[in-house]
Amino acid sequence: MGKVTCEAVIHIARAEIGYIEKASNNSLDSKKANAGFGNYTKYGRDMHKLYPAVMDFPAPWCDCFVDWCFYKAYGVSNAKALLGGNFDDYTVASAQLYKNKGAYYKNNPKAGDQIFFRNSTRICHTGLVTKVTGTHVYTIEGNTSSEPGVIPNGGCVRAKCYALGDSKIDGYGRPNYAAVNASK
Repeated sequence: MGKVTCEAVIHIARAEIGYIEKASNNSLDSKKANAGFGNYTKYGRDMHKLYPAVMDFPAPWCDCFVDWCFYKAYGVSNAKALLGGNFDDYTVASAQLYKNKGAYYKNNPKAGDQIFFRNSTRICHTGLVTKVTGTHVYTIEGNTSSEPGVIPNGGCVRAKCYALGDSKIDGYGRPNYAAVNASK
């Protein structure tokens, strides 16, 4: 088996753009039906079934979305290895998993990194880096909106763009794609 690359997780995330949070536990697999702000999503449902001790449902879901994309792309054990060793739907804890592995960076993001944003007190939101230019970082985020900037509870999956020096970016967790085999 070959090594994995970040393209698989980016492809999964890109296919989810336009998904809208649900008002209740109905129509979770539909992108648009039952729109609301109840924190009900297929990402939360699926990850809670896999890992109920850590993945809450319903709950704020930006981190759960990232974990779900990795799970769908690489399977449970590979996804956990890539995400610093475990799943966690709490952004602070997810960032700490990368920090514990020496894989958390304050600058120089790469496609496939998990980006973490902060508010005035702590890490509060996350997404997946899809592209980096000399001046901007491009992401796909769950539980955000189409409004510019960091929207930590916006209710949908969207592609976003930030200046590399944006003060709300705390850092980047870097999965070690080269260390994981392609078999799920």
